[in-house]
Amino acid sequence: MGNVDKHKEILKNLGVGESIQKEILDYCENKFNVIEYKPGPIEDEPFVATWRSIINDIHGGNINEVMNSRLPHGDEDIKLKSPEKVSIEVYNSIAGNIPVIYAKDEEDFYEIIKKLIYKGRPAPNLEKTGASFAYGKTNRFIVLSNKPYSNIPASKLGLEDEQWRNYSIIIRREHECTHYFTKRFLGSSQNNLHDELIADFTGIMCAVAEFKAKWFLAGMGIDMYPEKQEVGRFPVYTSKLSEQAADFMKKIIIKTANNIEEWSKQESVKQMDRNERVIFLCSKSILDLYMLY
Repeated sequence: MGNVDKHKEILKNLGVGESIQKEILDYCENKFNVIEYKPGPIEDEPFVATWRSIINDIHGGNINEVMNSRLPHGDEDIKLKSPEKVSIEVYNSIAGNIPVIYAKDEEDFYEIIKKLIYKGRPAPNLEKTGASFAYGKTNRFIVLSNKPYSNIPASKLGLEDEQWRNYSIIIRREHECTHYFTKRFLGSSQNNLHDELIADFTGIMCAVAEFKAKWFLAGMGIDMYPEKQEVGRFPVYTSKLSEQAADFMKKIIIKTANNIEEWSKQESVKQMDRNERVIFLCSKSILDLYMLY
């Protein structure tokens, strides 16, 4: 039985009617081009040297002054409330070296987004944002807050607030870098549950050394399924699906996430490096991963 037949069998067993089957099969089609990916050293993109120079300048002076003098920010200057809580590094990510700005004060995070990314123009849904990737032609960088990831309260996960905020920074950083990796090297980065699962997997693995399906599903707002939950990212990634198809996708992604948690605990998986794990997950569709266990 080929993969397509196996996938149809899964959907049939879930009670998915034929009209919805095609919708789900199209949605779950693997978009990543893993076959042509060649692992190896990643050369720095030209903008990285500029950011290294900016970081060197900061070591000798005020971060606020350096950001205003070295980075395009629109008509109004950046005014940081807590500059001591803002830092910049060139981070060695899964996608190569990328500049990352960390802003632990929420107001400073919003200020940096508004000025560096939107250049003073209105920034939509800013209060819901915890990270932003500036993806320009000649300059790319990530801005991170330490807001609780996906607005999940620490208490929901049985964690202390500060510990969860520290994990949240790591999860967000790796999440954004994983999207960058798939876009840069595998030819795809989309608003799809497959992309989100892989990006969250990488973030959670880097934060706590194993994948926790509950954290991912809580972020999606479906950890209590079939109980209805008002918050979560799930609707963002299934907005083009019919209501029936989206409901079946909840069942599919819940089992898939739990399968990946089980997979992440295997000794052979723990010995893989970050890129190898991501490549494996990108080489399988959601329905393939649903069949993992």
